[in-house]
Amino acid sequence: MLENFSLVLGQFFRRHHLSLSSHECIHHLLLVCFLHEFCNDHSLMNHLTYLFVSTVACALCLLPPETFAQIRQDNFNDGDDVGWERYSMLDVVGASSVFTLPETIKGDYAYRMLSPAPPVEDAGPARSYSLLPDIYTDFYAAVDVLDWNNEVGQAFGFVFRAENIGLGQTTGYVMNYNPQNNSGARGQIEFSMVSAESNAGAVGSARLSLEPGHNYRFVAAVAGSTFRGWVYDHLDLTLPLVAYSGESETYKKGQIGLFNFYAGSSPTDAEIGIADTTFDNYYTSPDAPESLGTHGWYGFVERPRVVFLEPGSRAAYQAAKNGLQCSIALAEDQVSIPAFKLYLNGKDVSSEVSMAKDGSMLHLDFQALESNRVYDAVIEFPEYSVLARTEWTFDTFEQAFLSSDNVVQIEAEDYNFDGGKYLENPAPSGFSDSGQGVNASTGYLDREGLPEIDFFDYNDAPGTEEEAAFRVYDPVATQAGSSESDASPAVVNDVLRKANSDLKIPEYQVTGTRGGEWMNYTRDFPEGDYNVYLRAAGRAMQAIHLDEVTSGSKVFDQTVTRLGTFMLPNMGMKYNYRFIPLKDVDGNPVKLTLGGVTTLRIAIGDTDEDRVNNTTALNYLLFTPALEVASGPIISILGATALNGPYTAVADAVIDAGHITVPANEEMQFFKILDSSGSSGSLVIQGVSIANGHLLVNFSN
Repeated sequence: MLENFSLVLGQFFRRHHLSLSSHECIHHLLLVCFLHEFCNDHSLMNHLTYLFVSTVACALCLLPPETFAQIRQDNFNDGDDVGWERYSMLDVVGASSVFTLPETIKGDYAYRMLSPAPPVEDAGPARSYSLLPDIYTDFYAAVDVLDWNNEVGQAFGFVFRAENIGLGQTTGYVMNYNPQNNSGARGQIEFSMVSAESNAGAVGSARLSLEPGHNYRFVAAVAGSTFRGWVYDHLDLTLPLVAYSGESETYKKGQIGLFNFYAGSSPTDAEIGIADTTFDNYYTSPDAPESLGTHGWYGFVERPRVVFLEPGSRAAYQAAKNGLQCSIALAEDQVSIPAFKLYLNGKDVSSEVSMAKDGSMLHLDFQALESNRVYDAVIEFPEYSVLARTEWTFDTFEQAFLSSDNVVQIEAEDYNFDGGKYLENPAPSGFSDSGQGVNASTGYLDREGLPEIDFFDYNDAPGTEEEAAFRVYDPVATQAGSSESDASPAVVNDVLRKANSDLKIPEYQVTGTRGGEWMNYTRDFPEGDYNVYLRAAGRAMQAIHLDEVTSGSKVFDQTVTRLGTFMLPNMGMKYNYRFIPLKDVDGNPVKLTLGGVTTLRIAIGDTDEDRVNNTTALNYLLFTPALEVASGPIISILGATALNGPYTAVADAVIDAGHITVPANEEMQFFKILDSSGSSGSLVIQGVSIANGHLLVNFSN
């Protein structure tokens, strides 16, 4: 037998070009095969099969050492994924992964991973990996997510410290986003441990809902047992939508790359049991940048990119006298200053910007901000793609202005009580850190409302202690914060105003809302014209209406007149607060004329829709003296089911600076975009696409 074995062994090694110089490997191989022959009486084919497996294990000791970690960068614009190792785990059941490189814009390619559903459940869910060869312990990584199927329960992002990669055996960690972590497309970002190619539990997470049609950047930094993650909207890479962390020390090193898998309950459903994700602009390094977490632009030098803004995104109560500053990292080898545009509330103010170039950095300074304004700002570089565009919002409200006689603030939690009663100019109230009630007798703290007169809520009993932090007797959820993060502390507040800070009480919000719920607010308004803003945060696009109660505030079956709508964009997290202006059906800011005792109503949408349930935190209404002159052109969109109309305002459209997003439906739709400036050619459509059930229109004006 041993003679035959030696002959087969020699033939096998020559056929597979393996060296026989390692005595340790040969001895191990001979011993394994000898024991196998001694214990089993099988055919020569079985000997060869076992010999092959043992030889592979033996040959590993002849391979070169691990590839050391290095900086890796790939924008996929060469149209291939050379250097990446694809893993299609379900080839064996005919559900092979599909890796493609679609062209997103001319000359710019991305990396799409499509994981089909397997025909049998025992194969596990749809999944794909694409890994780089380097072995990392600590690292910094970033990647853009350009598109994903938002309707399926997939998870996608980074896989790292991955070892033993193979069917049913992979170990390591993932930083992944799941858009369907909860019903209604409420997502979650998390760090999770992987054991035997299965989710072994989250080690850090945060509730996050990304908006289809937007590009995002995922960033991870891992040092020892500490994991930190950030997610940025590509429209502003200076401030993350969320920052969160995790801890684990189970796995120390391994490969890093991209992955997706199906995480839902229908793994064999060919329509929904899939994972489908498109990535771009991958970057990883064994060393984290010095300014970690301040922006997400590291590693790419193909275009100018904004790396610093002051005031920054969603910055509240900023001093107008300090102006606006911006720092731009220029593209590699760029000598001249690139053409740029700065828009504030739709008005081109580029000519009023001063510039200073310092090496590869360009610094912009604008010193004509006005006090007590809400600003929507845009910086764009016309010579470059939309990926070089930055959009953000901030305000310049002064605390003294907010407390002046010509401004009215109404806290969302200060709705009517006892069947239409109200307090005029109520003092801020709440509980101090020590638990003591502040202004309980002169404020709305623990006042009890009457259902269907003072408010309407689908619940008929108060919620948890956290959900009844301000109005303990009512089912309307009133919280000291938004409870949107799983990190400690669990409750996250809005920016604290001076009036609350002086009393040592927090900001309170109304949250846990559902479509169709409402609250009434009666006040004696000084006569005048007002612009109205809602201070709110939310992780789903939705309409919140402002109505006037016209039948009296103390009766059932009240009648109302619609005054306007606050169109909340998806801000990712329920603690990313901003001011939302009240607009009419055409998308124009409302100038509201008020005077005397008036009952207003905040109405949450029109119908009870799971998509928007429990996604919003409402802080307060702000009524300011109306601006007499519009800041710039106002864009609106009308829709119809026939080319010749009739056209009506698209109520659920979201219009941001340079972008229009409209939910699509199965009917043929036609649209008209209106520019109130009336100047011919002032509006330029830059692109139209459909993604994840939404029509997306990019424009400039």
